[in-house]
Amino acid sequence: MKTRTFSVIVPDNPDLLLALATNVWKKHQQDGANSILPPALMALFQIKLDIARAENTRCKDLDRLKEKLIEERNLLLGLHRNQSAYLEGTVRYFVTAVRDILLGHYRGSERMLGNWGYEVSTPKKGVRILIPTGPHLLIQLAKNILQKHDQDGANSLLHHLDMEMLRTKLEDAEKRQEDAAKAIRDKENATQTRNLALGIERGQTSKTPNTVKYIVKSVRDLLLGYCRGREQELGDWGFEVNTRTWSRDAGEGKNL
Repeated sequence: MKTRTFSVIVPDNPDLLLALATNVWKKHQQDGANSILPPALMALFQIKLDIARAENTRCKDLDRLKEKLIEERNLLLGLHRNQSAYLEGTVRYFVTAVRDILLGHYRGSERMLGNWGYEVSTPKKGVRILIPTGPHLLIQLAKNILQKHDQDGANSLLHHLDMEMLRTKLEDAEKRQEDAAKAIRDKENATQTRNLALGIERGQTSKTPNTVKYIVKSVRDLLLGYCRGREQELGDWGFEVNTRTWSRDAGEGKNL
């Protein structure tokens, strides 16, 4: 005998789940008083869906803000992909210039640069003082340089450099870094709130009540009952229905 099977998948991906939930809500609204879905269930659904959509938008806004702040930080530091260590006015330019000046003062005693925060290595027949390319390490090195410059006062070897410009660039870069870190924390909180409303947070299952996913699956099951034999009609609500038919002796099977 011919057996018909079908699957109606409810996605876990937040964007896909939100898109499906929004379609369900729109169809319910369009049907108005003729909607076959329970009003109490859909009232709760609207509350959870509004929370999830608002927090999802907030997540994306915070992600864009974080990327903007990181790019601005990198431009100030001189770590942007289009910048080199020769671009004047960046933190990397100053840190590199300071290294070269100190190497002139401490020729033969290069390990003295360690007092300024540089990491000095001495492979065979040479001295290596690399400028860090990581933002956190570069910021810390610049802070160490400024601290030593301030401590030395009138005896500082760097008075011919515009150390106040370095200080300003460094402070601006640090501010962007702090703001980016806050955006990351805020995004994590927004993501958790969104996922809890959706029902996809760690520890939740499709049977965790009063979540978007739980209600969407309840709607799916209701529609499967109302549309038995006409399961493709669930597509009107945004569900993706996959069906196939083959011959076998067993009864009907459903992958839900």
